[in-house]
Amino acid sequence: MNLIIENRVDDAFKKYSSNPILSKDIFDVIVNGSSDIAGNHKYLDWIISKWIKSREENPEMVTSSKESAEEVINAVDTFNRIRNTLDIKDLYDYKSVRQLFQVLSTAQKKSRRQISSREDATKVFENDQFVIVVPESKEASCYYGAGTKWCVASTDTDSHYNNYKRSGELYYIIDKTKPTSDPTYKVALNKKLTGEEDYWNAIDKMITDKSIIDSIVNNENLMETIRVHFEGIHGERAVQAERERKQREQERAAQEADRRQRQRERVARLNAEAQTRRENGDWEDYDLAHALMTYLIETGDWEGSSKEEIQDQIDTLRDEMENDPEVINDPDGPRAQEYGEDLNNLEEDLENAEDVYELFPEPYETEDYAGFEYGGAEWLVATDEGADEYAYERVESLIDDIGYEGFNEGFVDNHIDGDRMADYYEDWFREDVDNEPESYLDEDIYGDDMELTSEAKEEIEKIKETIGEFNDELEETDDPIMREEIEDKIQDLKSEIEELTDDEDSYEFTEEAKERYVEGRMDDVRYDPVSFMRDYGMEREIENFIDQESFIEDVINSDGRGHTIASYDGSEEEIEYEGETYYIYRMN
Repeated sequence: MNLIIENRVDDAFKKYSSNPILSKDIFDVIVNGSSDIAGNHKYLDWIISKWIKSREENPEMVTSSKESAEEVINAVDTFNRIRNTLDIKDLYDYKSVRQLFQVLSTAQKKSRRQISSREDATKVFENDQFVIVVPESKEASCYYGAGTKWCVASTDTDSHYNNYKRSGELYYIIDKTKPTSDPTYKVALNKKLTGEEDYWNAIDKMITDKSIIDSIVNNENLMETIRVHFEGIHGERAVQAERERKQREQERAAQEADRRQRQRERVARLNAEAQTRRENGDWEDYDLAHALMTYLIETGDWEGSSKEEIQDQIDTLRDEMENDPEVINDPDGPRAQEYGEDLNNLEEDLENAEDVYELFPEPYETEDYAGFEYGGAEWLVATDEGADEYAYERVESLIDDIGYEGFNEGFVDNHIDGDRMADYYEDWFREDVDNEPESYLDEDIYGDDMELTSEAKEEIEKIKETIGEFNDELEETDDPIMREEIEDKIQDLKSEIEELTDDEDSYEFTEEAKERYVEGRMDDVRYDPVSFMRDYGMEREIENFIDQESFIEDVINSDGRGHTIASYDGSEEEIEYEGETYYIYRMN
């Protein structure tokens, strides 16, 4: 089928691309439209040829080529949906676009004259323009939804129709004045028990811009009729649904309030723990924490003032005080005291600025890396060794969560340990060739590595012993007749030996041949372990032979530690603190 589709598109391109009227953009528009109508492009040639012909016959057309092409596509789409109701059912029997338009126009006018009623549907409204029906069965839904792409009008299943009916009511609003090429000639209103109203056009697209159906939504008589009908049918259910909706909103509000309360309690606990650390001076030498604080200050992410900013304020205020005439005239006066109070406050601010205890520690921590929470963000700070260690742990944990199938297949294949796989399957190869050597060893290759079976050897040895016995008898008798009989027997026995040695069934492959076969199969596995596993349908076993350590290291080297660790933006940042380099990652 794919070949047929491609051939039709290719054939059309070769046939019409040289025509100056048909640009590549218009060709693509028509191909896409043809595909939407029928996936096999059965109408493609007709659309292109008749569109070109109409353009040639009407060069004065003011509409753009794209618009006119889309008009033909829409007409063919309409034809495809209603062709069984037309006298001419084969599109290729239409000689021109104009003929198709005329036939469709006649059909549309005829269809607008009357909307038939059904026993399994309720007509709730009708005037010169609109008919509104409520289908009470899937069959009625299909009948009134004919010509649309509504899932509730699908003949394949009734699950969509049932689901919509359970959630509220379906109103099919049919505009008798619009052609079927207009997507709003039929509009489905799903009026829900919970109060929502969804409108869908004939091509099953939700109508979010209500202005395109203002003749419906602004028709007070029509909408009031729908409301009265809905309340009459679903009044109690609608009230109950609204009650349940409010109950759910209250429950969500309560859950949110509970969440906020837990967060307040958590922050209070973390602040208390931070105060204890502050009083005990626990983090005075905690370089990981100080490195992160330094980074946050340098990047402007530290929420408080920095020591440098406050010191600048102190220096500025002292300069003002020293040069203030009022202070110069009265060093102990009110003005000087005001300066003194302000300076004391700034000195206190300076002492409390850049307080490392503003960082809240995360539960994971080693000597080389640690996690912290600050300002609603989570951070990881690590030494070079700690970043390597944490990145390794992250990839290892990811493998546990999603398995190797979550990674690029080719990347995984490159890390299969062929030696380990070959060793694992060695006993399998050996058992196969021992049990059925003839199935695995080709005589053309291993023919020189065959030997008599133990049974054949034993049989030949017995025959030779018998021949020896006859030779002894031969030496002991001088009777010519007896000698002739013994010699005949000896010759017969020698013939038996020849038959045995000539018989293929008397031979088997040597252990050396079997060993060479096993080694060869193991070499095959080592060379291409992936093909071996896939040839035998054992892809699921591949992960048992992956060199996980090298795999993880290559993932990190390929993507970078930042991509592996920093879930927020995938970046790795550096900061110098006390002569050491630390690496910073934002985790959320």
